[in-house]
Amino acid sequence: MKRCDFHSERVQRGLVLLLGAASLACAPAGRMGEGIHIAEESAIIIWDAATKTQHFIRRASFETKAKDFGFLVPTPTVPKLEEADDEAFGYLAWLTRPPVQKLRDDVKALRRMADKSETVAQVIVIATAKVAGYDATVLEATDANALDGWLKQHGYLSSPALVEWYKPYIAQKWKITAFKIATNTENTTSVKTSAIRMSFESDRPFFPYREPAVEAGSKAARMLRVYLLGDTRHDGRIGAEGKWQGKTVWSNRVTEGNRVSLMKRLKLPDDTARAALHLTEFEDVASPRPGNDDLFFRAATDQSPVSKPEVDDIGRPVRSAWEELAVVAGVLLGITVLVLLYRFLKRIFRRA
Repeated sequence: MKRCDFHSERVQRGLVLLLGAASLACAPAGRMGEGIHIAEESAIIIWDAATKTQHFIRRASFETKAKDFGFLVPTPTVPKLEEADDEAFGYLAWLTRPPVQKLRDDVKALRRMADKSETVAQVIVIATAKVAGYDATVLEATDANALDGWLKQHGYLSSPALVEWYKPYIAQKWKITAFKIATNTENTTSVKTSAIRMSFESDRPFFPYREPAVEAGSKAARMLRVYLLGDTRHDGRIGAEGKWQGKTVWSNRVTEGNRVSLMKRLKLPDDTARAALHLTEFEDVASPRPGNDDLFFRAATDQSPVSKPEVDDIGRPVRSAWEELAVVAGVLLGITVLVLLYRFLKRIFRRA
């Protein structure tokens, strides 16, 4: 990562399903015998409180041998899909970086709307698009079994667990966006997707955290990182009031220049979410993940800034002078104990 260049590495609900794989953080579905593991996932949420609009950008890397797969993402309303620049994640990582003693040098809207809707049982195709290498289909369903049938008919492997996962979203009349991607490489074991932006209206910012029962109990370790830019510092709750194990690792106000710079990287107009000048970074390493409901954000009671511990120029935590002295004393004590033990054993052997 260069100094400020960062050439590094929404919701009325929609849904994304994995073909032959696990979902992007919502619901996995894949071909029989082809496992898919989400190795890492990150998300950016831009909350425009004035218009009650959420811009949701997600990125994930997968470990799989499947040649093609898809995923489902739920949103409360019909999302607008756009490709987003991965550089935005690097930019936010830079904004929320820990202080260092010495800085290092290495520190497309929907292309087309369906002219006519396609109906399968009680499933309506609202729109289709090709974006960021995905074939995306925005769906509306009134019956979980009908949605199950549509997905199977179009190359997705559904399951009883997924049918149960659909039901809460269908009951709330949320939309479901089905994405399909292909690795196009023989014997591929890792897939990193391009970032996609979903913009939609919502009463409050959220992250699609709910997972099918088979995934919710998974013990596979994975890191979830969420950046939320809004008009205030937020915290998260599972469902209505459920405790979330996610931790706030950085939170503070950002400058207008930082906000505009982020919008450019996300390919959003400069005047998007003008009041969104408070950035909060969350980390979730829960294993297993309690994915029995979605993650909703609200204004935090504590509005004080949160910063990361200082590190040195090679990324190690910086210790205070007293901590350094304690380390040295510990080393010296260890050496003294070893010397005394050596002398004691030496005397015993001589007497023997």
